[in-house]
Amino acid sequence: MEPITPSFYSFQFQAIESDVELLLSCEEKDHTHIKKLAIDWFQKVDKRFSLLLADSELSLLNTLAGENCMVSNTMLEVLFLAELYQAVTDGYYSPLLPNGVQAAFEEASVGLEWKVDPAMKSIKLPAHTNIDLRGIEKSWSIKRLAEYIRKNLALQQGLILAGGDMTVWGRDTQELDPWIIGIQNPWQTNAKLGAIAMPEGSLSTYNIFEESANAHSSNDIVQCTVVGQDLIECQVWARLLCRLGMAEGFALMAKRTSACEAVVLTANQELHYFGREASLRRRWLDMKIDHYHFQDLVS
Repeated sequence: MEPITPSFYSFQFQAIESDVELLLSCEEKDHTHIKKLAIDWFQKVDKRFSLLLADSELSLLNTLAGENCMVSNTMLEVLFLAELYQAVTDGYYSPLLPNGVQAAFEEASVGLEWKVDPAMKSIKLPAHTNIDLRGIEKSWSIKRLAEYIRKNLALQQGLILAGGDMTVWGRDTQELDPWIIGIQNPWQTNAKLGAIAMPEGSLSTYNIFEESANAHSSNDIVQCTVVGQDLIECQVWARLLCRLGMAEGFALMAKRTSACEAVVLTANQELHYFGREASLRRRWLDMKIDHYHFQDLVS
């Protein structure tokens, strides 16, 4: 008996300061409910974390810097993630900045920390500081939505994309071809640098044009794509590599993660691959790699 081919439906809308797209294997009768669920979820995320909304929970927390502030369980969860990745990256990712400092990987943030009272569910920021999560909240929200759709709605195959962050699932059986994800050329709108075959997992692409604070980075990286299992981890490393550069960034990745691979595009349009040789041959497609940095050789 031939396997039944599932029906895929595409959902597109604007949220979390991004063009959001979902491609899900679902029944037509569930289409309206799923779209409403996704839109409602990302609207809640904006109300919680958007710095563009003066009444978001994060904006209010920043306004009350220097005072104890009650926060939601959701805020606590994401701020604990931020603390985790601050430790993993040796402080190069730091979400807490002095007022007036641009959101980047800045030395000015070193030594700043907030105080958490888990019992009271309160946080106290140092006076004259502010939190900028720099994308962790977006990748976290995509990851959480994907988990809900897989577990609660039992949708066997799907893709969620918002900006440069993407997670996919459901193609990890021999009967199904993997998802083929194109990697955008930042200089040519309709051109690709290549593609990656992903049965399941996550991908984050970041380039220096997305944030003015990174436009004058001292290294020559223009764009970085990081692939792994956890979207939050991919997103943090993609931004960090664009800031630190390949030598320092790859060395730190080699020490702190064995699950991520990266393709980096430089200003002179050369591609660098970081990861394992066996994975490069199996997963990365139609991509002309100029330089190889195999993970077990980086120190």
